[in-house]
Amino acid sequence: MANERITEDIVRNHFKSDPLFKSVKFEEQKSYNKRAIDLLQNASKRGKGVGKPEFIISFPAGNIDYLLVVECKASVADHRSTKLDNPKDFAVDGVLHYAKALSAEFDVVAIAVSGQTEQELLVSHFVWRKGENKPTENKEDKKLLSINNYLKLFNNEQFADNLRNVDIIQKAIFLNEEYQAYSITEMTRCTMVSAILLSLLHEPFRISYKTYSSAESLGKAMLSAIESVLNQNEIKHKDAMIGEYSKILNEPIFKQKTIKHKNKKEHEHSIEVAKGMIEYLHSNVYPLVDMEQSGFDVLGRFYTEFIRYAGSEQSQGLVLTPAHITDLFCDLANVNSNDVIYDPCCGTGGFLIAGMKRMFQLAGNDEDKKQSIKSKQLVGVELRPSMYTYACSNMMMRGDGKSNIYCGDCFAFESIVTDHHKPTVAFLNPPYDVGAEGQMMFIEHALNMVSGQNGTVIAIVQMSCGFSKVKELVAVKKRILDRHHLVAVFSMPNELFNPNASVVTCIMVFKANEKHEGRKTWFGYCKDDGFEKRKNKGRIDARGKWKTIKNKWITAYNNKDEVAGLSVKQDVKGEDEWCAEAYMETDYSTLNHTDFEKKIKEFVAFKFLNNIE
Repeated sequence: MANERITEDIVRNHFKSDPLFKSVKFEEQKSYNKRAIDLLQNASKRGKGVGKPEFIISFPAGNIDYLLVVECKASVADHRSTKLDNPKDFAVDGVLHYAKALSAEFDVVAIAVSGQTEQELLVSHFVWRKGENKPTENKEDKKLLSINNYLKLFNNEQFADNLRNVDIIQKAIFLNEEYQAYSITEMTRCTMVSAILLSLLHEPFRISYKTYSSAESLGKAMLSAIESVLNQNEIKHKDAMIGEYSKILNEPIFKQKTIKHKNKKEHEHSIEVAKGMIEYLHSNVYPLVDMEQSGFDVLGRFYTEFIRYAGSEQSQGLVLTPAHITDLFCDLANVNSNDVIYDPCCGTGGFLIAGMKRMFQLAGNDEDKKQSIKSKQLVGVELRPSMYTYACSNMMMRGDGKSNIYCGDCFAFESIVTDHHKPTVAFLNPPYDVGAEGQMMFIEHALNMVSGQNGTVIAIVQMSCGFSKVKELVAVKKRILDRHHLVAVFSMPNELFNPNASVVTCIMVFKANEKHEGRKTWFGYCKDDGFEKRKNKGRIDARGKWKTIKNKWITAYNNKDEVAGLSVKQDVKGEDEWCAEAYMETDYSTLNHTDFEKKIKEFVAFKFLNNIE
């Protein structure tokens, strides 16, 4: 006899096994969402009483105005009625009954499910927009969709992206905390996660890793899998990567039979812990590769966030640039599909990846062009073998391993870059531990690399590069302005690099081989990007403000407009201050005592973060 509980189990298990499940709120037969409760108060399928859908899925971390609602029936014969007027006895009728009530305040995806097995399952999907009189039906399917695909039905990519980012960040934080509990150091855990993710790209290892009987043999198998993956890709310094990955074989988890978790009394078998770490990534992260048309991009984003939350980059003078800023660089440079993008201190490859994605979008369906972009139009240099390893693996996790990334000092590769690659655009976030003068020397190097093509250089540097009067810094700035034009400087939000660094920064835009003398520079006071800090989620665009804010910045920048409170133009020299704060006029009529206190606190914090006496 058909049993509706079996159908409900199929639905429940489907969603609970989804990689995004922990980022949604999954409720059965009732809801704690007050708005939903009120709308269902008189929505019983029997005509009187409270409506109780089988399942309600909401998105508190993404958009509180979106819902998924699910109704089940045991038999496919009870999937839908002819007139859709029998909500008590048919799945489609019932779910549309609830969706209509909820659509008074929500955009609703209504899901009707019938059948007792995966093979006979019948599923119908409807989108009922807030305030509309009727829903739109999607093509009837034989299976339930992933949460990610349901997100797409709302036709709000920013919302979907926010939810995916929150999920990625939460997993990165969780995994970092687990590794820390096993006393695995920051740098080691970054290398280990990189090694695991790369080894999972090797199908034989992905199938067999659970069969190994010792941690040592598992570690060696992982390294062998990585070598196979690297051999399939044209990596310029493959030996450097193998050398980095080989180091993890000397870690206690692969050398000792047992390992201690700080929150557990007994030691655990190392082989079980190591398998558990691989299995977590295999089950919770590796499936993310199916989430976007860009293939492996979400996997790479997880990897970048993991490194960010490991914290190792701050202690070594490296600060990872947030993704929305690497995208902003592409807008400021007006990147086209023929550009050759160069990063002389590429870290984990964030700028190269942003440039690759932008050029892919512009290339459309031209696969030959995309191949050219990957193999010829992305050039990077990274001094540290560990970071070089992360950059190459990051690119491979996005389906690319053929980029021209070099391991070594960028100043030693100048002839190769200028003669062989001829970059047209340079993006960089130089290491901050070299000081203001050192950061500007990286910019000078980048300008030299693009000069032959009259290219553009965009860099995000410490604010001290703009206002410090140290004579060595001033000398570098004068040298730059003797040959190149300082087009613009953006003063960026104080907490832009949260959570792993407290540093005040600015973005500088240069045009190579353009006369600077007699031309003004556009200064933008861009201290609010709309992002907010959220516990265990990092700094996110929680209210969807970034797109509007970015468009405002870009419009003012492109037109070189002077906008009250946002931008000003000024003729500056090497010894002058290169920041909007030095030239913006304040409208004192709008100030109050609270504003004064806030600015004093910001000033004190600014001096502390920049080591100013």
